Amino acid sequence: MRKNWKKLVVCSMLVFALTGCGKEEAKIENTETYTEKENLKQAGLGGLTALYDDSVWTYSEEQSSDSSIAFEDVNGSVLGIACSKESYYQHPLDMINTSKQIYSTYSGYEEIESPKVTEVQGETWYEWVYQYEENGVKTVALSRFFGKNYYAYTMTYVAEAATYESGKNEALKVMNSVVMNVPDNAEAEAKAREFLTGEWDLGESGYLVMNEDGTYAWYMDSSKDEKNVHKGTYGCDVSNDSLGFGEGEGIYFALFPEVLYIDGEKGMTSNAKYDYAVSLEQKADGSYEMLNASTFNMYTMVKQKK
Repeated sequence: MRKNWKKLVVCSMLVFALTGCGKEEAKIENTETYTEKENLKQAGLGGLTALYDDSVWTYSEEQSSDSSIAFEDVNGSVLGIACSKESYYQHPLDMINTSKQIYSTYSGYEEIESPKVTEVQGETWYEWVYQYEENGVKTVALSRFFGKNYYAYTMTYVAEAATYESGKNEALKVMNSVVMNVPDNAEAEAKAREFLTGEWDLGESGYLVMNEDGTYAWYMDSSKDEKNVHKGTYGCDVSNDSLGFGEGEGIYFALFPEVLYIDGEKGMTSNAKYDYAVSLEQKADGSYEMLNASTFNMYTMVKQKK
């Protein structure tokens, strides 16, 4: 199992262009948890803390690093936690789709349970279960994904198919104990929203309405027809090293679509997240240039007067 966990860490931290996020989100409820009577140990990584039973899980220094920790049970199954700070804002479905693209190339890959939302200690995680073959052995993995601004966290229980069920409940106890304390980006976001809040005419690319409360609507045109729009939330920042600008030079924002309507039919956008950068160098006609950070498509945006 050790080799499997190292691969899972690499997969969960990769960032690249992603494919569609699939059907509407379903929710799951896991009830496995610890009781107050149990004698537990605490483990921490970045802004994450978790409880574990050291009579079940043994810390594996060999498989741990500055950005991950791992534990093994008596069957050699591994429970691993990984974290990273990425270049762009994170969404768990993006992280899952990255892993899907990788594991779909593995022999015997099969999705056992599609991604579903689960609430853990007041925070939203996405859970995904899948299997593949490792050196001819059927392997099953249960992974959970969490994203907050630039921070990405993954928890994975990985086991041979024959012993997966015997260790699953103990793994869920650890996963359900997790408490997150990830730094926010509130100050920078507030500054960025001062620029972004309002209505933007993108010409042939549509009409973008960005609200102060962190919600947005991107319409097909300035008529703001509710039959042709995608809506959701957004995060933003006044600087981004990866995009090459500091405060006062540009604005970074990420759209997180929640619903799409085409001719009144409800659906989903092809991606769970879209990253954009806006140059604060205003043109003579009052417009700004906006870049899609994944496709490098350019847009001209003009802010509409109130």
